[in-house]
Amino acid sequence: MEGVAVLAETVADEIRAKEAEARDIIANAKAEGARSIASARTSGEQAVKEARQKSHRYFREEVRRAENEAEAAAVRIVEDGRAEADSFYNGKKKRAADAADWLVKKVMTAYGD
Repeated sequence: MEGVAVLAETVADEIRAKEAEARDIIANAKAEGARSIASARTSGEQAVKEARQKSHRYFREEVRRAENEAEAAAVRIVEDGRAEADSFYNGKKKRAADAADWLVKKVMTAYGD
């Protein structure tokens, strides 16, 4: 019977050793899982940060491009307006001179030299 008791104790010791080994494996797995989660969270936060920065840069560039296009369009509109005003002025200037000559002739005819 003594051999059975020693055998039972040896089996119990092996079971305790395997349980301790299993607890270590579980603890290591939990720690590795926590590290993986922390790493994934950090990577996700970094990706979100980079996406925000990229989005902000894109928005800023689009606003700058739109402002440049608006500025160029405004310059063209002003130049076109000036050209049209000059053309109108030059076209009417001759008629104003003719009207002034006619008016002078009428006044001179009516009131003499």
